[in-house]
Amino acid sequence: MSCSGALADLSAAADGELAAGRVEALDAHLAGCPKCAAFQGRLADLRRRLRFEPVGEVPDLAPRVLEALCSAGAGSPLAGAGSHPAGVGSRRAGAGSRRGGMDNRRHTFRRWSTFPLRGARHPEPGLRRGRRGGFRDERRGGRLLPVVAAFLGGVVLGATFIGLGRGGPGQVAMADLPARVVAAQRTLTSLAADVSLVERGWHSSAPERRFTGRLRYRAPEHLALELTDRTAYPSPDWPRADLGLVVTGDRWWTTGQRTCPAEALPGCAPPTPRVRLVERREPFADATPVPLDLVTPVRSFTPAGAGASLGARQVAGRAATGVAATAAQAAPLLAGLTPAGAGNLRSLHPADRVELWLDDAALVPLALRVIAAPTGERRAWAASHGYHDRPGQIVLELTLSRVLLNRPLEADAFPSPPAGAEAEDAGFRDRDPRGAGPGRPVDRQIAVAAPAWLPGGFRPYRAGMAGGGPGPTVAVRTWTDGRAWVKVRATGNWQGSRLFGDLGELVRPAGLGAGVAYWSEDGTRVAIHTQGLDLLVTGSVGEADLARVAASLPVAGRPVPAGWAEAATSTLPEAVAADPGLRRPRDLRGYAPPAVRVDGRTVTLAYAGPGSRGFLLVQAPGDRLAPPLDDDPAGVRVRGTDGRWSPGRGELEWVEGHRTLTLRSSTLPLEELLAIAASLEPT
Repeated sequence: MSCSGALADLSAAADGELAAGRVEALDAHLAGCPKCAAFQGRLADLRRRLRFEPVGEVPDLAPRVLEALCSAGAGSPLAGAGSHPAGVGSRRAGAGSRRGGMDNRRHTFRRWSTFPLRGARHPEPGLRRGRRGGFRDERRGGRLLPVVAAFLGGVVLGATFIGLGRGGPGQVAMADLPARVVAAQRTLTSLAADVSLVERGWHSSAPERRFTGRLRYRAPEHLALELTDRTAYPSPDWPRADLGLVVTGDRWWTTGQRTCPAEALPGCAPPTPRVRLVERREPFADATPVPLDLVTPVRSFTPAGAGASLGARQVAGRAATGVAATAAQAAPLLAGLTPAGAGNLRSLHPADRVELWLDDAALVPLALRVIAAPTGERRAWAASHGYHDRPGQIVLELTLSRVLLNRPLEADAFPSPPAGAEAEDAGFRDRDPRGAGPGRPVDRQIAVAAPAWLPGGFRPYRAGMAGGGPGPTVAVRTWTDGRAWVKVRATGNWQGSRLFGDLGELVRPAGLGAGVAYWSEDGTRVAIHTQGLDLLVTGSVGEADLARVAASLPVAGRPVPAGWAEAATSTLPEAVAADPGLRRPRDLRGYAPPAVRVDGRTVTLAYAGPGSRGFLLVQAPGDRLAPPLDDDPAGVRVRGTDGRWSPGRGELEWVEGHRTLTLRSSTLPLEELLAIAASLEPT
């Protein structure tokens, strides 16, 4: 073997593509060639430093599935209408109805391998699946075989996307991308860019709308987004959907049309845009958010959420890295285009594929595409919204141009609100913590809200008091470094029956210094309960830094009272001790460690992923499922047994080993839930 051949084989081996017959010859050459052996060492070191993590290859199952099904003939269990492959059945679970299931009649082999994985779904109130769906028998003129292959391919895509597959060249998930995004926000002090937005499918009378505008940002909380509607509407009766958002620290204002149902347009839109002005705004407030993910999409990549690589290219004259995700993962970024409901843009299905291009150095979003998912559930959702999207259609495109980073901004970058706008008082009162006196409860709260450790480079930002009246009085202190921020809230008169800080339904208890703290499912909030004082630590930094900030507070957390909602919170070892046969997903990547709750013999594990991705796994003793709550569930095969899929509830249920298991999610599709179910094994 020549050196050139050996170098080529080493590159193929690094990608997992070296033929087995060439391994022995390559090993023999390396044993006698120091030059090629050194190249092998450098290549291995480079891969380690890049920290790319291979995700399983997506095989082309279609030919093998077709061959197996065709050879089985009409006598095969798959040939009849009564049996179905590891997926949705055509009969209603627990009844003889043919309704329900997925409408896969438009799937073809030619396109299934390029279909984006459905990553989310929001149940729509009142939405009924009245259309007939499921698999049809080939003998009745249906197209069973393509549907079977397409569905099985979707399951494999689901396993690969959520990181359950291993080995093979396949796609490459950039394992260090979340950490890079979190780190990049600290070096960003300003952004200026022109914005172009194209929206398709909003209304049949305006099938394509175009917007142009600008985005301005100055760290940490000055942001202006302006979009001007350039669409040629059918008549002057259609008001333009111009949008404006300006945040200048303690003041926040928007202007734009409110969202209207498609069937009510154009009459439901008022002739003049609505202006909302909020003053005395708490820093980094949830109620009046600053869409910082338009600047650096931190929440779309934490916790531990990368995506499949789209490679590299130039966008707006800048080197860019591409990431494939779903609208569920990109939800925080997409929400920035309709702040507080302003801006009459179309809805996006959380299962839609997102192609996101980030500046290679600053990780600023440069371009984004949203592509309609090709599923029956997505089509039913579109019909309920009055949309006529085609599978694979690009429904939204966002592009930034003339991008300038860390440069001085123009004087009018953040304009004042329109004259005459009526202001809402958000109730925050800025206060200099250095002027606080001893002995007063309010001042004690401000003093306690000061951690002894902050990430390097963080500086004090704003501090003050919020709330009061019938609610708790809350001391607030914040620190920033570029776009990154940390906030501590503390109150001495919390009267709630659960943890202060809205951590969600399930939490994760963890040791913190000499005491205990409670984490939200997604790892972005830490609550501490003490005698007479409750605190919340949150921020855009990584979980390790957030834990260190919380641990440096001058308090020791206590377990929550027995009557609080979080009293049933447990740890995974405790849950396993209570139920030795507890099932857990194997090799699950891209999610935070689970929050655990034990209610008697029922164990709930909550897994949170990036954006709005996440799921619950509930296990309880039992040999039968409870009657369905969904109006139209469908039969499924789960782990070799009959199960039930309730699309309106996002709930997959089955019985196994004298226990009932439920996977529930409003943001993951059936394919992903089936892949998670297939990976379960006793702890």
